[in-house]
Amino acid sequence: MAGELVQARSILAIGQRLEIFFENSEEGTSGYTSRVEDIVDDELVVAMPVDERHVPVIPRVGENLYVLAAGDGCHFRFFSVHRGHGRHDNIPVLRISVPEVAERFQKRAFFRIKVNLTATVRLVDHEGKIDAPRRVPLVDLSGNGLAFAWPKKVPLDSDAALALNDIPGIGTIELMTRIIRCTRIEREDDVPIYHVGVQFQGISRGIRDKIVRYLFHIQRTQVERVKDE
Repeated sequence: MAGELVQARSILAIGQRLEIFFENSEEGTSGYTSRVEDIVDDELVVAMPVDERHVPVIPRVGENLYVLAAGDGCHFRFFSVHRGHGRHDNIPVLRISVPEVAERFQKRAFFRIKVNLTATVRLVDHEGKIDAPRRVPLVDLSGNGLAFAWPKKVPLDSDAALALNDIPGIGTIELMTRIIRCTRIEREDDVPIYHVGVQFQGISRGIRDKIVRYLFHIQRTQVERVKDE
C-alpha cells in the first residue's frame, strides 16, 4: 500500500458503496457488497452482506476487516474491526469501527501483496513428470494464489508443487498449485525473467486463514509506516 493517506471521516458518507473482506473469509479474495447506512460516533453502520445464496454473512466480533469504499473517480481502502450486528431502521446491519485513515488508490485489485518470501518450487508437466526443486523469490501473495520469479517460460494449466518457506509466525506451508499466468519481464541486463502466477488447489480453510492473517499483518504494518513518514 503506497497511495495517498487521507482522514477516513473526510471520505466516508451515508449511502456509500462498500466491498468488505473478512480476515477469516473462506473465499480469500472475494469481497461482500455493502453500503454505509449511518455513521454513529466511532462506528460505521453498514448493510449486512449476504452470500450468493442471499444468506447473511456475519463475522465474529473483533474480526479484522479490509474495506474498499467507492470514491469520486477512485477507490479508498482501510482496515476496520467488526463490533457487532443488529438492525438499524429495520435493516440488518453490521457495526464496524471508523478507521483513522484510508488510502486512496486507482486500481481496484486487492490482496495481491508484495512479500519478502521465497518458495521452493517443483514444476509438474502435463505427463506428471516432476522437476527438481528450485528455491525462488516470491513476487506477491494473495489469499488464493501467488506469483514467483522463474528463469524461463512455463506452460499454462500445468501444475506446480511448492513450499512457502519461513512465513513469519507460521513457518513453512506446502501446497499444490495450478499455473494460470506467465509474464515475461524485461531487465536492464537484457536477461528476462518470468513472473509465474499460480492458483492454490485444494487449500484448506485453516491454511488460507493463516495466509490471510499474515497479509493483514503486512498491510497494517505498511499503513503504520506510511503514517509515520
